[in-house]
Amino acid sequence: MKYNPFKVILWLLFSTWVLLNSVRLFIYGFVISFIIVIIDRAFFGTRKRSDKQFVNLFCTFTVIAAVCYTFSPYFRSLEFKISHPKWNKLEVLSIHKEETRKVSTPLNFLEMIYTPVAIHYVDEKGADQIKNEKIKHYAIVGVEPFFSKQIIEKELEYIHERSLNKLIDKKAVNLYQHPLKDKMKMFKGNDAFALRHSIGFQIALVLAYLLAITLSIYTIFNYRKLKKHMRSASTKERKTACIILFILLYSYAVIAITIIHYLKFK
Repeated sequence: MKYNPFKVILWLLFSTWVLLNSVRLFIYGFVISFIIVIIDRAFFGTRKRSDKQFVNLFCTFTVIAAVCYTFSPYFRSLEFKISHPKWNKLEVLSIHKEETRKVSTPLNFLEMIYTPVAIHYVDEKGADQIKNEKIKHYAIVGVEPFFSKQIIEKELEYIHERSLNKLIDKKAVNLYQHPLKDKMKMFKGNDAFALRHSIGFQIALVLAYLLAITLSIYTIFNYRKLKKHMRSASTKERKTACIILFILLYSYAVIAITIIHYLKFK
């Protein structure tokens, strides 16, 4: 059996991304997809399309769960609370911040700002405890002269201070204690989405840049071919052309939003 190298690479990247978050995401994608396929097969669909339908649904729902798990503090906390009902949530009394620090590289790719914080909480025995952690945010990826390093740092400081103050004021830290072991799990923030706390933001932005460049070049040199596929009677050819154009437009949208946000601090 022959395997498409491109598909193998995509599956490896997909699996690595999910496993870096939580193996439970595979289970959620499998269960939801299995239920949908069974319902469709029993009442609406045919047996012939079940296998392909399952794979498509599995990838879609697992990717959605992985995106939420990577960028949503609220989703991570909620998912853990539901999947670990026996763990005890601890009361957070206060959060105190220390001196903010920066980490930078020449190309700004790993530019990060972080602040050590001391989290005062009450353990299961009612005693006051302190847990030391770091609250961090990553910068917009931009190479000079297209992006000014000073403006990137200014924007990053603003994002960090705003998120840090919100976290401290609302004591938005969720601490969970294992019922039997001396093991604790912590989730920082209650925001629906907080893109800048994870290096996944920088990786996603770099991918958007690469996709925009490569697909733009591909579209320019294959314009007639794509136009022919869009008008083709073949569903597969139309689908391929639509996917390419959708990814291209999506990458343009991500870059446009990033540039507009960057210009706000100019």
